[in-house]
Amino acid sequence: GYARDAEYAIEVCLSAARAGASWVVLCDTNGGSQPDAVRDGVEAMRAALANAGSTARVGIHTHNDCELAVANSLAGVMAGADMVQGTINGYGERCGNANLVSVVSNLVLKLGVDALPAESVEKFSELSRTVAEIANLALPLQQPFVGHGAFAHKGGQHVAAVLRHKDAYQHIDPALVGNEARVLVSELSGRGNVLAKAREFGLELDRDDPQTRWLVNHLKELEHQGYSYEAADASFEMLVRRLQPGYAAPWTVADFTTQVRKNGGSVHAEATVKVEVDGTLYHTAASGNGPVNALDAALRKALSPRFPTLDDVSLHDYKVRILNGDAGTAATTRVLVESGKGTKRWTTVGCSSNIIEASLLALVDSLEYIVSVDPD
Repeated sequence: GYARDAEYAIEVCLSAARAGASWVVLCDTNGGSQPDAVRDGVEAMRAALANAGSTARVGIHTHNDCELAVANSLAGVMAGADMVQGTINGYGERCGNANLVSVVSNLVLKLGVDALPAESVEKFSELSRTVAEIANLALPLQQPFVGHGAFAHKGGQHVAAVLRHKDAYQHIDPALVGNEARVLVSELSGRGNVLAKAREFGLELDRDDPQTRWLVNHLKELEHQGYSYEAADASFEMLVRRLQPGYAAPWTVADFTTQVRKNGGSVHAEATVKVEVDGTLYHTAASGNGPVNALDAALRKALSPRFPTLDDVSLHDYKVRILNGDAGTAATTRVLVESGKGTKRWTTVGCSSNIIEASLLALVDSLEYIVSVDPD
């Protein structure tokens, strides 16, 4: 390659140009190049093509083995490359390719390069999440520009400062890439955080209302029990919605039972639930590949006839964390459930010393959330 024998590498590319190639794309195949080396290589190739009277243009193709694929792509463009090859979200072999979402966002929003129209860049968050869904991969919360945590803030004084001076804490307006700022609710949160977070959902709370003070104190109590709302926005939103005047829970889970049995080489799980809707008690049963799956199926079986939107809801992720492992099998368990409907995603949390109950709490929050915000 160019790093070992620059003269030979340039001559190979010139031969391709003389044979009619309109593009010469330099590839950092093993992902080990540094930005300075990429810049030097692109500049040398452009100079060689110009000296040879060639009209071929230069492109750059990088890999992320040193986590420099985006930086190397930008270095190539600044050195004169006219094409950047990469993938959405950086998906690719080994450590991945250049993430075109980050590359183009930097080119357009930071370097002033007219790579794509502004209205296209504004669709990047939707694009990134759609591709992740098609690939059946979770998009990292910290994904630059488009991750759910890319513009997230927590801590009372910090959030208050963000609300007053956004530019000091956010390098761009999140809307430029179709994202949005988020306030994280944690035990560090005071009333300011809670009010700001509720406002994100279009819900207004009176700062001096006793219910608001109760909610802040209740959040702290729940988090001492093991709940965490930083990654469970939908559960927090349901806490706030349940305080809104006139809000009535669409159903109540009156009772549930799960059992697991092994028959020969197979393990079977069954669940029954009793759910009350508008004064009517529904008693349903379902089976699944585990008790939580069976419980989810039984809940949907009871509720879907009354709430058809639940037919389009699917479970995307299920995470369990043991909070006090020294308690052994009596440890408190926190369950996070990520659900989806189309391209919409939301996460709920449940916490209990019983993993099935923790799962049920998270599932009920998830289903009640989508019925509340998207009933059709």
